Amino acid sequence: MEPPASSVPSISNSDRFQAILGPLQPAFDELEAFLSGQVMSFEPEVQPLVEYCFGHSGKKLRPILVFSTAMDSADEFPRESVIKAAAIVELVHLATLVHDDILDEADIRHRTETVVSRYGAHIAVLLGDALFSHALHLAATFPDVEVCRAVSMATRQVCSGEIAQTFSRGGEAPSLSAYYRMIDLKTAELFAVSAYLGSFLSGLPETTSESASQFARHLGIAYQIYDDAADIFGRESQAGKTLGTDLATGKLTLPVLVWLESLPEDERSSALKSLQESAAKGADQASLLGEGVLEMVEAAFREQLNLAKTMAGKIPGEYRKGVLLNLIDFVESAWNKFSIR
Repeated sequence: MEPPASSVPSISNSDRFQAILGPLQPAFDELEAFLSGQVMSFEPEVQPLVEYCFGHSGKKLRPILVFSTAMDSADEFPRESVIKAAAIVELVHLATLVHDDILDEADIRHRTETVVSRYGAHIAVLLGDALFSHALHLAATFPDVEVCRAVSMATRQVCSGEIAQTFSRGGEAPSLSAYYRMIDLKTAELFAVSAYLGSFLSGLPETTSESASQFARHLGIAYQIYDDAADIFGRESQAGKTLGTDLATGKLTLPVLVWLESLPEDERSSALKSLQESAAKGADQASLLGEGVLEMVEAAFREQLNLAKTMAGKIPGEYRKGVLLNLIDFVESAWNKFSIR
């Protein structure tokens, strides 16, 4: 029997994330135990590196999506298959972070030294590959091939999104449609498969699994827009990672693209070159883009959150729906931390 909607705690500005984690804490304890147990599956030379990654992970939004779509109430304890699926998506995510930090030449993530900064690019590349491989190995242990199919497809698409973005570095600015395709592949796809796996493994109808997947896809796009905006408009003391790397490494994200769109077409190439040169000299990137850009990016961000909210309304179960809506509120609150310059 489903608990009433009021059983999902309301979220204040100070404890939004804890309100999401609270009911899921038993599942997260199991996830941490499972991940710790996986360290010994790696070769002795790799184990310290894997432990370092596990010890410096973030908020685990993707496992949250697995758990929240799989559970009907706060009292439900997820099955072993759900714990394993959450570990798989977390391993894939950690692998992408290790590789991202190489591409972005980032020194800090989650307020600690990145793998590439600590051990070098060669080790970081191979460690990311090892994490990817182990995730697919775990996916292959499910009796149903659907889990392995979904995870391997998502992993391929994440890598394809990164390849597309890498090709776009240093060249002409991508179109807005190309940008959205890249972030859909490299970020939103893993959000989507996380929600899909949770609903699939809990035996929900196919239509519900599709709604959960679409919810998470829009949430993932919104989260990547936030992350791209934070790289320019955020502060490292709040973000806990190296900022200002996108433009410095030739990655043109939504703030720069909407700024270019606001300029006459014949001025865009020279304006972009001037922007990149100024940024390379350490100029404040937010000031270079000027007024109005953050507001335009925010409109795109909120559009995706509204689409996610619409899809959440199609998902049955007041508890499940409440957790998903809390996730939307959490992502929205992250945006609201931006300081007005």
